[in-house]
Amino acid sequence: MSAEATDIAPPPAAPVPLRIKRLALTDFRAFPGPAPAHFDLDGKNLLVYGENGAGKSSVFHALSDIFSLKRSRSLRVYKNVFSGEPETSCAVEVEFNDGAPSAKWFMQAGSGAIGAAPFGSHAIGGATSARERHPATVAGGNDTRVTQAALRRAALDYRALLDTNYKQGDGAINLFDIALEKLLVDFPVTVAGGTTQTIGELWRAVEQAKPAKHTKTALTKVNQACADFNSGFNQALVALHPLVGALLGDLIGTDVAVAPFAFGGVTYTAAYYKRDREIAGRSLTLSVSYRNHTLSIPQHFLNEARLSALGLAIYLAGRLACTPTANATALKLLVLDDVLIGLDHSNRLPMLDVLNTKFADWQIVLLTHDRNWFDLARSHLPDANWKCVEVYEGNGAATAPIPIVRPTQNRPARALLDKAKELVQTPYVEAAANYARQAFELGVRTACELKKIEMRYCTDPKAHQAQDFLDKLKQWPGSASVSKADWDAALARLEMLKNVVMNPYSHPSAPNIPKQEVEQAIAAVDDFLKLAAKK
Repeated sequence: MSAEATDIAPPPAAPVPLRIKRLALTDFRAFPGPAPAHFDLDGKNLLVYGENGAGKSSVFHALSDIFSLKRSRSLRVYKNVFSGEPETSCAVEVEFNDGAPSAKWFMQAGSGAIGAAPFGSHAIGGATSARERHPATVAGGNDTRVTQAALRRAALDYRALLDTNYKQGDGAINLFDIALEKLLVDFPVTVAGGTTQTIGELWRAVEQAKPAKHTKTALTKVNQACADFNSGFNQALVALHPLVGALLGDLIGTDVAVAPFAFGGVTYTAAYYKRDREIAGRSLTLSVSYRNHTLSIPQHFLNEARLSALGLAIYLAGRLACTPTANATALKLLVLDDVLIGLDHSNRLPMLDVLNTKFADWQIVLLTHDRNWFDLARSHLPDANWKCVEVYEGNGAATAPIPIVRPTQNRPARALLDKAKELVQTPYVEAAANYARQAFELGVRTACELKKIEMRYCTDPKAHQAQDFLDKLKQWPGSASVSKADWDAALARLEMLKNVVMNPYSHPSAPNIPKQEVEQAIAAVDDFLKLAAKK
């Protein structure tokens, strides 16, 4: 018998989940052509800060509509109106991490009768004949990467949250249309015969079964379609409800609670006159209570923060309910544009925790116009999974201002300190002192957030001075990993160097700055940031 060892083949590597590597916008809304604007995600999540009007929401619309099986607008509507470029210059392009060619949504010059256009190709009016090519259509290549992502993706802005509260008017909250079109449209259920269909497919069967004539066979068909839909919809609601409650608790605690959804079922009204025939029962109500007090009109009772949290919990629960059956390697995309503006800062951090835990296998794009929140969020998010970008308005005097897209580091205080360390080795010692001070000011602000230290309320968060944060940090009792003695010593050294080095040297006509003192200030801020990062 041979004594040679038998080679055992290693197990096959797990398939790599599909992720967006780069997004390119050309002549799209705020980003004029001909050169594209690039957002490099490298397969990570993306946090974007954008000044109002700088182009932040252009990213939202681009991702929302390229990953869509039913687009809200044609591409022509999104073309930049100031660039002077032809209509065919407008495009959205997504490069994935699979090495395959990019998916592109664009307008292609062409000619011919509109009726001869392939399915999914739309003639665009204008100076030249052009046709829209979308990657989720046959004409655009029917890219399965896009179609699979479109089935599961969620793209929400603040208007979507309003659909769950204020837009409901003065009556009870009816979520039927929202659940049917957004929350549960792709929820799979087993129907009679053991086949699997989605809620969307079951509803289409109901609408298609509405009879032109009331024959016995036709009525039996529509009634069975309604019964199948009701059964499937109830299965989906059973899965959805506990997820809404859990997410709501994660976001704002247990004061606000939701009872199981009330759905009586849809039925076909077989009226004599055609005008009276309809699918009745399109009602899905949500009973909300606050501290065990049932609310008849929640949108009139709850404050904006709680209503925002309720809306987010409803939408996010819908995605979690539907994704267990998703392709393991398909892109699961979550795009949130300023949906946190209704939440105060104390309720925004729990939202980040929800995203990092409940949506760990999703690719998330989080957009905000709130600079303070952006700085706080990027210091809270894990470096390994997130990239950060700032978008600023271009030259306002230009005919077509080009927004400035600037990647930035996740840890702003650490990034500023690294710049100070770099500058202190050059003749620009005064600049190093200024960067050290910025790192210090941002560091103490972030430390208060990490240590859950409450500050007095200010309408403008910038009204708090660095000393205000330092004074509050002195009250922190320490932890198992950071002793109170080490903490107090670091704060004392930091405060001394703030008064002696960082403050005086950051103003005009500063005295001659000894390099050694600036190095000491940098070291003090460095030590403090390390302690603050510990639990």
